[in-house]
Amino acid sequence: MTRLLTSLFPNQGIPPGSSEGLPFWIFWLMLCVILLLLAFIFLRDKDMRRRLDSFFAGFRKRLKKARLQQMHKREQKKIEKIYLELGKTVHSHNIKVSSSGPVYKKILNLEEKMSEVRKEKKEVTSKIENLKKDFEDFIKKQDKIIQDTKDKVSSENQKLQTAKKNEKETETKITQEQLNMEETAKKIIKGKKELLELESSAELNQDEKKTKINDLEHNIEKWKKKKNRTDNQIKKLAEEKTSLENKGKQFSEKIEELNKEEKDDQHKKKQETKKFQKEIREWEKTGDKLTEKINKIEQEKTPYLKNLGELADEHRVENKELSIYYSKIDRSEKRIKNIKKRIETET
Repeated sequence: MTRLLTSLFPNQGIPPGSSEGLPFWIFWLMLCVILLLLAFIFLRDKDMRRRLDSFFAGFRKRLKKARLQQMHKREQKKIEKIYLELGKTVHSHNIKVSSSGPVYKKILNLEEKMSEVRKEKKEVTSKIENLKKDFEDFIKKQDKIIQDTKDKVSSENQKLQTAKKNEKETETKITQEQLNMEETAKKIIKGKKELLELESSAELNQDEKKTKINDLEHNIEKWKKKKNRTDNQIKKLAEEKTSLENKGKQFSEKIEELNKEEKDDQHKKKQETKKFQKEIREWEKTGDKLTEKINKIEQEKTPYLKNLGELADEHRVENKELSIYYSKIDRSEKRIKNIKKRIETET
């Protein structure tokens, strides 16, 4: 603040120690004074005021002219649009217009060309729809085949698990029977040892000795029979286990075969899907090109339809369907004339 005041009033010294305590409102007071001086100078300088007024007046004039020119362009576009709508109405209602023969011929040629393209587009659309339906049917059929194979795999897996469970149970039974047979074999060996001891014993009398030998021989014979039964049971269980192992192998082979079938079916689905999608895309591209061709023909028709509308307006063909267009054209032309006068006035 001190520097600002010093620069504004170089001859006025600021007392020492007042640099920190100078009120802030003095700055705004000085600024207002400066602005008032500038305003006073501006009011006294007539030439400056005239140049400034001239600048703003010219700017407003150019702005107004540009706005009028924009209005003129909008009205011109509106008339062109009305001519197009008028031409379409004349053509659709087959209204006769003088000197329109060549224009009609051009329009009819383009419509004939468009009719052929539309027919081709319809065939392409039908082809795409049929392809999509065939693709959908193929997917449904292939999914059913794959699901059926999965169901078979699931069924074979259940059979395999059952066979493995039964095999394990049979193996447990064999182990148990083998333990029983070993126990019986030990009893037989022990019995035979006891029998030898009895036969060579001199402590027992003959009758007692004979009775014990008979009992022991009877038990040994009983244990031998049990051992034979157990041995037969183990053989039977071993055969059953072998049969279950063979069944398990068959189930595993079947599962492997079914998994291969499923993999082949999945590959077929993937390959056919690619083929269908590629063919559909190619036909869709063809359809897009035909659509572009139709749009291009429509664009080619536009100037001829507009020309037909201009001819109808020029000859003012009497028809109640066309009266509304004539009224719109007259109003727009009237607005254009007024705008042109205003533009001429501004120049």
